[in-house]
Amino acid sequence: MTRSPFVLNVSDLLGRDASPRPETVSAPVDWGTEWMHVVAEPPLVADLVLHHVSGGVAVTGRVGFTTEETCMRCLDVTTTERSTAIAALFDRNADDEESYPLQGNDIDVEQMLRDEVLLSLPINHVCGDDCPGLVNSAGSDLNTGSSGDEGDVRSPFSVLKDLLEPED
Repeated sequence: MTRSPFVLNVSDLLGRDASPRPETVSAPVDWGTEWMHVVAEPPLVADLVLHHVSGGVAVTGRVGFTTEETCMRCLDVTTTERSTAIAALFDRNADDEESYPLQGNDIDVEQMLRDEVLLSLPINHVCGDDCPGLVNSAGSDLNTGSSGDEGDVRSPFSVLKDLLEPED
């Protein structure tokens, strides 16, 4: 049976005078939502430092990953390299929601990394501030050309144009 790359032995950190220890975790993951997910290649890479604390182990560091996301305006799919800071506590008495369980001499950092990565993702991804999005007529993408409609399609008052102009 192969050991998960997310399970780390911390027996050397459970003593009183334990020194902090660096640890690197690299693994392909498939985490995300309908509109944004972490891609498997390249794999997620977490550069962590494990610290002894009273009753457990503190984990700090950074995690780097690549996401594939859909723009909420134009529905275009893009890929972005991202990173986020990590800070968590693994406690023998993890009966609250602020720490993760320390079971024996091992910690499983997968759930902690998943939580931190997913919480760092934007809720509504937009491919750029200048993305004009789509228009109501089928097949019209304002990023690639004009809407084909007369007048200003972005104005909610454009339908009133004919009411205000006198007929000949």
